[in-house]
Parts: sequence; C-alpha cells; structure tokens
Amino acid sequence: MQETSTKRTIDKKYWFISAGVIIVIAVALYFLLSPSLKGKIVIPYISHQKPIMDPHLPSNVPIADKLDEVLYDGLFNISANSSGVTYEDGLGELVGIDANNVVTVRLKPNVKWHNSYKILLNKGDVEITPQEAVNFVANDLRFTLKRIQRLGSLSPDYVLVGQAIDNFDFTGPDDNNEIKFKFKGDRTWTEDDIKEVLSFKILPHTATYNQLNYTDGTGPYMYAGEYKDVIYFPKNPAGTAHIGEVILQPFIDNSTFTTELSRGKINTLLRTPYGALSPILSDTSEFFYKSNISNTFFAILFNVQRLDRAQRKALRSLINNKKIIDRFYKVGSKQQRHIVDYKGHHDNYNDYLNYSIFPSSSYYVEEKIVEPDTLPPTADLSVLPDTVRIVTSLNYGFREELSELVQILNDPDITGGKVKALAVSNDVIKKGDYDAVLIPVTNYRSNFVFDLYDIFLREPDLATHKIHLITDSDGFGHRAINLASFQADKNFFRLDAVQSSPEHDDIVKLLNYIFTFMSTREIGDKQAYARMIDQLDQQMALGSYLFSLPSLAYFSTQFDPNSIQLYGVASQLSTVEKWKEKKK
Repeated sequence: MQETSTKRTIDKKYWFISAGVIIVIAVALYFLLSPSLKGKIVIPYISHQKPIMDPHLPSNVPIADKLDEVLYDGLFNISANSSGVTYEDGLGELVGIDANNVVTVRLKPNVKWHNSYKILLNKGDVEITPQEAVNFVANDLRFTLKRIQRLGSLSPDYVLVGQAIDNFDFTGPDDNNEIKFKFKGDRTWTEDDIKEVLSFKILPHTATYNQLNYTDGTGPYMYAGEYKDVIYFPKNPAGTAHIGEVILQPFIDNSTFTTELSRGKINTLLRTPYGALSPILSDTSEFFYKSNISNTFFAILFNVQRLDRAQRKALRSLINNKKIIDRFYKVGSKQQRHIVDYKGHHDNYNDYLNYSIFPSSSYYVEEKIVEPDTLPPTADLSVLPDTVRIVTSLNYGFREELSELVQILNDPDITGGKVKALAVSNDVIKKGDYDAVLIPVTNYRSNFVFDLYDIFLREPDLATHKIHLITDSDGFGHRAINLASFQADKNFFRLDAVQSSPEHDDIVKLLNYIFTFMSTREIGDKQAYARMIDQLDQQMALGSYLFSLPSLAYFSTQFDPNSIQLYGVASQLSTVEKWKEKKK
C-alpha cells in the first residue's frame, strides 16, 4: 500500500511539472509566433470595404478619408495639440495678407513626390529605392485647384476654397517661389482662416481628373500596395514620421476589432463598438483612449412613396430618440455602456441626440444657425399603417450597432408595436421595398462644409457610394440643378422631382435649396439655406435623425500617449507623423 501511495505522489508531481512545462512552452510560442508590431501602426479595416484614395471626394468607407492625412499634404495641414486644432506648414509657408486681401504664400522647394522612389512589396516586405526626383511645383497646385473646381459641389473643398477665392487660381511663382491669391473682401481673414482655406490636399499635375485611386502624394507615408488584403504604407524617406509603417489589417467585420487589439494583433483602433468605452481594454498599463468630435449619425429616412405626409409626421412622433439612445447604451443598468467626449464629459448621452438633418455637433446647430425644436412632436398615430416596415443592411459596416437598433425598434415599449424592423439584403433597399430605411451617415464634417448630397442624393446602393447629381450649364459658366437629380430609384427617400405628385412643388423646392446650399460660396447664403432646408424638412417630415455616435479611439501603450492628439474636428490621423513609440 505504501509503494502504491508513493507512486501516486510521484505521478502527481510529474503531472504538475509536465503541465507547467507545457504552459511555459505555450506562452513562449505565443510570444514567438505573435506578429511583432514594433515600428508599425496597425489599424483594422473591413476586408470587403477597400478604401478608395481620393482627397477631394468624401467616402462612405470611414478609413478612406482618414488616409488623406497619411498620403497627402496641403499648402497647410490641419493638426492638433492639447489646446485645440492648429494649422502647420505643409507645401507652403504663409508670408502674409495685405490691405487688398492679397495672400502671399511661399512654396516649399525640393519637396519630393512619392514616385521619386521605387517601392517594391514582396509578401509584406517593402523595399524602397530612390530614383529620379520629381519635385512639387506650382503646376501641381494649379492642377489641383482646377480639379476641385471641376468637381464643384460634389467636393467639400469646392466650398472651402470658393468662399475665399473666386477664380480658383493664383499668380506666380516669382523669383522667391512666392504665389499670390486674391481673397474676397467680405470678411476679415485671420491667419487660421487663410490656412484652413488652403488646407486642401494637393495632387501631382501628371494625374488625371477622374482617376479611381490617387496613390501619389507628398505626405508622411507612401502607398506600397497590398498583399493578401493587407495594405501597406511605409514611411516617406524624405518625411519626418517617427514610426516606420502604417498597415491596414483586414477583418470580416468590426465585431472582433476590440478583441484583436486586446490580443495584440493590432495596436490602433479608430472606432469602438457603440463609440463606448471598452471593459476589455480597461487595463491602463496596456491601452489608452482618445476622443474627438462625432462624424457619424444614425438616421431613419422615410419613403415618401409609401407614406404620405400625415403618416410621416406620425412616424416621426412615434420614434423617440431619447428612449432609443437610453436603450442603446443600456442607461441605468449593470450593463450600461459608458462614453466620454473629447472635452472630458462622461455619459452625456443627451448631447448626442439630433433633432434636425443637421446634427447637434454640427456648426449649424452649435452656432444656432438652425434651432430645431427638441420637444417630441405630436401627431395622430392612428393614420399609420398597421405595421411600419423599417429595413437596414448589416453588411456594410456598423453591424453591431444596427443589429441593436433593429431590436430596439421592434420593442413595443419603444414603438408601441407599430414597427417591424428587419435586416435585409442590399437589393431590397435598392428596390425601395420599405416604409423607412435605417442607415448610418458617416464621415460628416462638423464645420460649415456639411454634405447634404450624401444624405439626399446618394443612390440607395450600399455597395457603392454614388451621388446622383445632374446639373445644366447656362452657357455662361453657371450651373443649375436638373430636376432629374431627384428620381425615386436614385435616393433613399424615393423623392422624385420629375413625376407629378401631391408634394411635387415642395420636392422641387427642396432640391433647389439643397443645390444652392451646397454650391454657394457665400457663408451668409449657406446659413440662410440651412435654415430653409431645416424648416422644409420639418414640414415634410422626411426622416428621424436619431443620434450621433461618439468617436473614441484606443491605442496600445506601445505608443507614447503625449504624441497622439485627436482634438475636436481634427482627423484621427492628422498628427500621425508625430506619433512615437514609448521609450522603454
């Protein structure tokens, strides 16, 4: 009996030793086989949503617009510090502005375009070799201005530049490499105002006006290509970036992004689920977060061909965005999702509620240009159909958030049993088989350059991002909106300015208001038309604009938190060339 007992003790001892050895080996293998992220900024993206690189047109793929700061420079670049948004010299240096509003800018000499280097990508390894230098010249700037002018109101930069410079041109350069812009005399131009106008990104004059992708720039990182859907941006050898490479890592959807960061597969997460603080990233020795201003909101857009005006008003009355946001963030429960904004305010959910087509964080509401009524509207709910069919698609981003909203809208405590919300295919949405459609409106700007085309003229095909804008020329260089811009199958609202209907006059009026708002280069006109659009939208009850999503980013403590600034309206990658790794 004693020998048997001793044998069992020895066996148990060896079992513990063996188990310990296996654990040690497993941990060692984990660290040995895990990819090293040293010297890399690794950001996730959804693999079937490849970013199109075009600095002058907005994109529905969130990462695409952020890449503008990675690839390109303006004459001046938007940046940020702990005090707020700033502007830094890019391809130009501001000399001054005279009494006649002539702005003088000295162009930087000997700045190389990325195609001054031969970039080879071999299975994820990048090799960069200098070749004949191609330097930035004034013609590059002139080409860029003409492209922006051609794009017209499709480009946010058109309004930004046009508010200041009528002819989209300049004189020079002179012997000092200085050029001159004639700014309008209708306002006092501060240094920051001038730099904001001239912060549009510059392309080489060897490009064409309608390329699918613009991969050549002068920015801190260069496009090297992709391998197995991983997209590589090595550091520009002539630049000042501290970290060697930006990498976009593909995943099927965004539901695993937080887990991938916690496991060390990525080190930068520019958006969290629900825009909320993450419990699994709460270890401050491993992760830190930064906030900036919202750039996405959720909206329910009503189908005017399925619901008449009285029904739309009733539906708007039924949809209580305060109840929805409280349920969305599980306010007051043990599972409450906590948020924080860039000003340091915590759980300020009501600040994200929207009561207008212009979000509450936008310039037009912040500056009280538009003052929407925040009281819940009242209407006769009996005019609604027995069931209101609200659809969405889960295949084009924001899967978790949209799934949650579908559940909330189906709750009788929220919508009185009147709503049937469901996820459908993209084809169902394209055909307009819905009473209302739930969509995220992404990458909106909070300044006065707010893009209404993205809401009213975007074609209802979530697989693409196409604006259905048709204009006519008067033969004297002026454009007018063509009524065919509003066709039922070309927008989510199913608005049609060509076919007759009881609301035809208001539909035409709305289209003209939108075009004038988007195309005018006078801030006063934009303000006036913003009010008119808001008032007409309230009368027509075209949608319910729910709430904006907080913008929160997480980073691995591989990085020095003090080197990353995301203040306010600055892009999350506006300061990417300043990011540094923490010193050990």
